[in-house]
Amino acid sequence: MRARVLLLLTALVVVVAGVALVVGLARDDGVDDASEGLAVDPARVAELEAAEVAHDAENLTASIEHAQHVQAELVPVLDALHGVLPVDGTTPVAPAAEDVAAWRATLDTLTSETQSLPSGSSEHNIVRNGMLTSVELLGDTVDAVDLARVADASSAPGLYALAGDLRTRAVDTWGLAAVQLDLRATAAGQGHVHVFLPVHPDDALDGGLGTHGEQDDPGTDHDH
Repeated sequence: MRARVLLLLTALVVVVAGVALVVGLARDDGVDDASEGLAVDPARVAELEAAEVAHDAENLTASIEHAQHVQAELVPVLDALHGVLPVDGTTPVAPAAEDVAAWRATLDTLTSETQSLPSGSSEHNIVRNGMLTSVELLGDTVDAVDLARVADASSAPGLYALAGDLRTRAVDTWGLAAVQLDLRATAAGQGHVHVFLPVHPDDALDGGLGTHGEQDDPGTDHDH
Protein backbone atom coordinates (compact mmCIF):
# COMPACT_ATOMS: atom_id res chain seq x y z
CA MET A 1 0.00 0.00 0.00
CA ARG A 2 2.77 2.39 0.92
CA ALA A 3 4.57 1.58 -2.30
CA ARG A 4 1.44 2.47 -4.24
CA VAL A 5 1.16 5.83 -2.54
CA LEU A 6 4.79 6.62 -3.27
CA LEU A 7 4.26 5.62 -6.89
CA LEU A 8 1.25 7.92 -7.18
CA LEU A 9 3.11 10.80 -5.56
CA THR A 10 6.04 10.33 -7.93
CA ALA A 11 3.71 10.34 -10.92
CA LEU A 12 2.02 13.50 -9.65
CA VAL A 13 5.37 15.28 -9.27
CA VAL A 14 6.30 14.33 -12.83
CA VAL A 15 2.97 15.66 -14.16
CA VAL A 16 3.30 18.96 -12.27
CA ALA A 17 6.84 19.42 -13.52
CA GLY A 18 5.73 18.75 -17.08
CA VAL A 19 2.91 21.24 -16.86
CA ALA A 20 5.25 23.87 -15.45
CA LEU A 21 7.70 23.27 -18.28
CA VAL A 22 4.98 23.59 -20.94
CA VAL A 23 3.59 26.79 -19.39
CA GLY A 24 7.06 28.28 -19.19
CA LEU A 25 7.78 27.50 -22.82
CA ALA A 26 4.44 28.92 -23.87
CA ARG A 27 5.12 32.15 -22.00
CA ASP A 28 8.56 32.43 -23.55
CA ASP A 29 7.10 31.89 -27.01
CA GLY A 30 4.44 34.51 -26.39
CA VAL A 31 6.98 37.11 -25.35
CA ASP A 32 9.12 36.37 -28.38
CA ASP A 33 6.11 36.52 -30.70
CA ALA A 34 4.97 39.81 -29.21
CA SER A 35 8.43 41.25 -29.59
CA GLU A 36 8.58 40.12 -33.19
CA GLY A 37 5.10 41.59 -33.84
CA LEU A 38 6.23 45.00 -32.58
CA ALA A 39 9.32 45.05 -34.73
CA VAL A 40 9.32 47.89 -37.30
CA ASP A 41 10.92 47.53 -40.68
CA PRO A 42 12.22 51.00 -41.66
CA ALA A 43 12.48 49.99 -45.30
CA ARG A 44 8.82 48.94 -45.37
CA VAL A 45 7.75 52.17 -43.65
CA ALA A 46 9.68 54.22 -46.21
CA GLU A 47 8.10 52.19 -49.01
CA LEU A 48 4.58 52.86 -47.73
CA GLU A 49 5.26 56.56 -47.25
CA ALA A 50 6.65 56.85 -50.78
CA ALA A 51 3.57 55.10 -52.17
CA GLU A 52 1.31 57.52 -50.29
CA VAL A 53 3.20 60.52 -51.65
CA ALA A 54 2.98 59.13 -55.19
CA HIS A 55 -0.75 58.48 -54.82
CA ASP A 56 -1.35 62.02 -53.55
CA ALA A 57 0.63 63.44 -56.50
CA GLU A 58 -1.52 61.41 -58.90
CA ASN A 59 -4.67 62.69 -57.21
CA LEU A 60 -3.44 66.28 -57.47
CA THR A 61 -2.80 65.94 -61.19
CA ALA A 62 -6.18 64.28 -61.71
CA SER A 63 -8.04 66.96 -59.73
CA ILE A 64 -6.32 69.81 -61.61
CA GLU A 65 -7.17 68.29 -64.97
CA HIS A 66 -10.72 67.55 -63.88
CA ALA A 67 -11.27 71.05 -62.46
CA GLN A 68 -10.08 72.61 -65.71
CA HIS A 69 -12.36 70.32 -67.69
CA VAL A 70 -15.38 71.08 -65.50
CA GLN A 71 -14.67 74.80 -65.60
CA ALA A 72 -14.63 74.74 -69.42
CA GLU A 73 -17.95 72.89 -69.45
CA LEU A 74 -19.64 75.03 -66.81
CA VAL A 75 -18.72 78.52 -68.01
CA PRO A 76 -21.15 78.38 -70.99
CA VAL A 77 -23.89 77.00 -68.73
CA LEU A 78 -23.37 79.75 -66.16
CA ASP A 79 -23.27 82.42 -68.86
CA ALA A 80 -26.59 81.11 -70.18
CA LEU A 81 -28.06 80.99 -66.68
CA HIS A 82 -27.15 84.64 -66.24
CA GLY A 83 -29.52 85.37 -69.09
CA VAL A 84 -32.25 83.64 -67.09
CA LEU A 85 -31.15 84.80 -63.63
CA PRO A 86 -29.57 88.25 -64.03
CA VAL A 87 -27.72 89.62 -61.02
CA ASP A 88 -28.67 93.25 -61.70
CA GLY A 89 -32.18 92.89 -60.29
CA THR A 90 -33.96 92.76 -63.62
CA THR A 91 -36.80 90.33 -64.27
CA PRO A 92 -35.79 86.69 -64.91
CA VAL A 93 -36.33 85.39 -68.41
CA ALA A 94 -37.83 81.94 -68.91
CA PRO A 95 -35.48 79.64 -70.87
CA ALA A 96 -36.47 77.31 -73.67
CA ALA A 97 -37.17 73.72 -72.70
CA GLU A 98 -34.37 72.45 -74.95
CA ASP A 99 -31.87 74.74 -73.22
CA VAL A 100 -32.84 73.36 -69.82
CA ALA A 101 -32.49 69.81 -71.15
CA ALA A 102 -29.01 70.57 -72.49
CA TRP A 103 -27.86 72.13 -69.19
CA ARG A 104 -29.19 69.18 -67.23
CA ALA A 105 -27.43 66.68 -69.51
CA THR A 106 -24.13 68.54 -69.08
CA LEU A 107 -24.48 68.65 -65.31
CA ASP A 108 -25.49 65.00 -65.05
CA THR A 109 -22.35 64.03 -66.97
CA LEU A 110 -20.11 66.26 -64.85
CA THR A 111 -21.64 64.91 -61.64
CA SER A 112 -20.92 61.34 -62.71
CA GLU A 113 -17.35 62.22 -63.73
CA THR A 114 -16.67 64.03 -60.46
CA GLN A 115 -18.04 61.14 -58.43
CA SER A 116 -15.54 58.91 -60.24
CA LEU A 117 -12.57 60.87 -58.93
CA PRO A 118 -10.79 58.71 -56.33
CA SER A 119 -10.72 59.81 -52.72
CA GLY A 120 -7.43 60.40 -50.96
CA SER A 121 -5.94 62.69 -48.34
CA SER A 122 -8.09 65.17 -46.44
CA GLU A 123 -6.71 68.03 -48.53
CA HIS A 124 -7.57 66.20 -51.74
CA ASN A 125 -11.05 65.27 -50.52
CA ILE A 126 -11.85 68.92 -49.79
CA VAL A 127 -11.26 69.66 -53.46
CA ARG A 128 -13.09 66.59 -54.75
CA ASN A 129 -16.12 66.95 -52.49
CA GLY A 130 -16.30 70.70 -52.99
CA MET A 131 -16.39 70.31 -56.76
CA LEU A 132 -19.00 67.57 -56.49
CA THR A 133 -21.24 69.61 -54.18
CA SER A 134 -20.96 72.62 -56.48
CA VAL A 135 -21.97 70.66 -59.58
CA GLU A 136 -24.87 69.08 -57.70
CA LEU A 137 -26.04 72.54 -56.55
CA LEU A 138 -25.99 73.71 -60.16
CA GLY A 139 -28.12 70.72 -61.01
CA ASP A 140 -30.58 71.87 -58.34
CA THR A 141 -30.40 75.36 -59.85
CA VAL A 142 -31.45 74.05 -63.25
CA ASP A 143 -34.26 72.02 -61.67
CA ALA A 144 -35.57 75.15 -59.94
CA VAL A 145 -35.34 77.11 -63.19
CA ASP A 146 -37.30 74.38 -64.96
CA LEU A 147 -40.01 74.50 -62.29
CA ALA A 148 -40.16 78.28 -62.55
CA ARG A 149 -40.40 78.05 -66.34
CA VAL A 150 -43.70 76.20 -66.19
CA ALA A 151 -45.04 77.70 -62.94
CA ASP A 152 -47.91 80.17 -62.73
CA ALA A 153 -47.28 83.88 -62.34
CA SER A 154 -47.65 83.77 -58.55
CA SER A 155 -45.13 80.94 -58.01
CA ALA A 156 -42.52 81.67 -60.66
CA PRO A 157 -40.79 84.65 -58.92
CA GLY A 158 -40.09 82.64 -55.76
CA LEU A 159 -38.72 79.72 -57.77
CA TYR A 160 -36.48 82.00 -59.80
CA ALA A 161 -35.22 83.58 -56.57
CA LEU A 162 -34.48 80.12 -55.20
CA ALA A 163 -32.63 79.22 -58.38
CA GLY A 164 -30.54 82.37 -58.08
CA ASP A 165 -29.60 81.54 -54.49
CA LEU A 166 -28.64 77.99 -55.47
CA ARG A 167 -26.52 79.29 -58.34
CA THR A 168 -24.65 81.65 -56.01
CA ARG A 169 -24.07 78.89 -53.43
CA ALA A 170 -22.76 76.63 -56.16
CA VAL A 171 -20.24 79.23 -57.30
CA ASP A 172 -19.22 79.99 -53.69
CA THR A 173 -18.71 76.29 -52.96
CA TRP A 174 -16.67 75.83 -56.11
CA GLY A 175 -14.57 78.83 -55.07
CA LEU A 176 -13.62 77.15 -51.78
CA ALA A 177 -12.55 74.01 -53.63
CA ALA A 178 -10.64 76.13 -56.17
CA VAL A 179 -8.71 77.92 -53.41
CA GLN A 180 -7.79 74.58 -51.82
CA LEU A 181 -6.69 73.22 -55.19
CA ASP A 182 -4.58 76.32 -55.79
CA LEU A 183 -2.91 75.89 -52.40
CA ARG A 184 -2.18 72.23 -53.10
CA ALA A 185 -0.75 73.01 -56.52
CA THR A 186 1.55 75.76 -55.28
CA ALA A 187 2.71 73.63 -52.34
CA ALA A 188 3.59 70.87 -54.80
CA GLY A 189 5.61 73.26 -56.96
CA GLN A 190 3.13 73.29 -59.84
CA GLY A 191 2.33 77.01 -59.63
CA HIS A 192 -1.06 78.67 -59.33
CA VAL A 193 -4.13 76.91 -60.69
CA HIS A 194 -7.04 79.32 -61.15
CA VAL A 195 -10.25 77.48 -61.97
CA PHE A 196 -12.93 79.75 -60.54
CA LEU A 197 -16.45 80.03 -61.92
CA PRO A 198 -18.41 83.15 -62.94
CA VAL A 199 -21.84 84.25 -61.82
CA HIS A 200 -22.10 86.48 -64.89
CA PRO A 201 -20.13 86.70 -68.16
CA ASP A 202 -17.95 89.60 -66.94
CA ASP A 203 -16.63 87.70 -63.92
CA ALA A 204 -12.94 86.88 -63.98
CA LEU A 205 -11.94 83.23 -63.65
CA ASP A 206 -9.02 83.89 -61.30
CA GLY A 207 -10.96 84.67 -58.13
CA GLY A 208 -10.56 88.42 -58.59
CA LEU A 209 -14.29 89.17 -58.56
CA GLY A 210 -16.76 88.56 -55.78
CA THR A 211 -19.37 85.92 -56.48
CA HIS A 212 -22.05 88.58 -56.64
CA GLY A 213 -20.16 90.53 -59.28
CA GLU A 214 -18.65 93.19 -57.02
CA GLN A 215 -14.99 93.97 -57.51
CA ASP A 216 -13.02 92.95 -54.45
CA ASP A 217 -11.05 95.52 -52.52
CA PRO A 218 -7.90 96.45 -54.53
CA GLY A 219 -5.87 95.76 -51.42
CA THR A 220 -7.06 92.19 -51.21
CA ASP A 221 -4.27 89.69 -51.69
CA HIS A 222 -5.19 87.08 -54.29
CA ASP A 223 -1.76 85.46 -54.38
CA HIS A 224 -3.13 82.39 -52.61
